[in-house]
This record gives sequence, structure tokens and C-alpha cells, in this order.
Amino acid sequence: MPEATDVNWDGSVATVTFREVDVALETEETTISVRVTADVYAVCDQGPSTVQIHRMGTSLQANDYPIGEDGVVEGTARVPLRVAGLQLPGYTCQVTWVSVVAYLEDFWTGATLVRRAGEVSI
Repeated sequence: MPEATDVNWDGSVATVTFREVDVALETEETTISVRVTADVYAVCDQGPSTVQIHRMGTSLQANDYPIGEDGVVEGTARVPLRVAGLQLPGYTCQVTWVSVVAYLEDFWTGATLVRRAGEVSI
């Protein structure tokens, strides 16, 4: 069962740290997929014209992680994630709000976890 996780995004890479406990498999590692979605709002100005932009991006990565003798799986996933279309030619654009969500799933135990980072500064 997932116990803890944290997600941060710098505008190009999402870093997800996690901890899963009580993993009881007859193997030394398990496969965990990490899907990260960024929801971004921006405001672009050009003189009296203002345009509001809403863009989303999603990236997925799956890796094997070792299971400790105590049944704990700890790891950090660095998932490349860029959101295109946040700049308009001739406009000055500023990101006003970002929400980042990480979805983790252990392929072998079936454990899932959703972690919302809320507003993130980039």
C-alpha cells in the first residue's frame, strides 16, 4: 500500500518521490508506473489585448524499484514533462496558476496513489 509521496515540477521535469509499504512479492523488485499531469493557466498581454491560455501536458514513465527486506519500496522518478503553447508571438505571457498531479500504480501489487501538488511555482 502506498504510504507517502511528493511531487514537484520545474517546467520541464516532474520529480516524484514515493514510499510503498507492506510489499510482499516473491521477487526482489516491483514495477511502478508514474503518470504526471500538469494543468497550466497563463495570461498574455499585448497593449490593450489580453489572452488567457489554458494548456495541459501528461507524461508516463515505468521503472523497476527494489523491494527492501522490510517490504518497503522507496524511489524517485524523474519524468520529463513540458507543456507547449504557453507563449504567443508578440505577447508578454505570465503563468498564473499550475496544478500538478502524480498517479502511481504498482503493476504487481495493484496499489495506486494519486498525489495532487496543488499550485506550483515554475
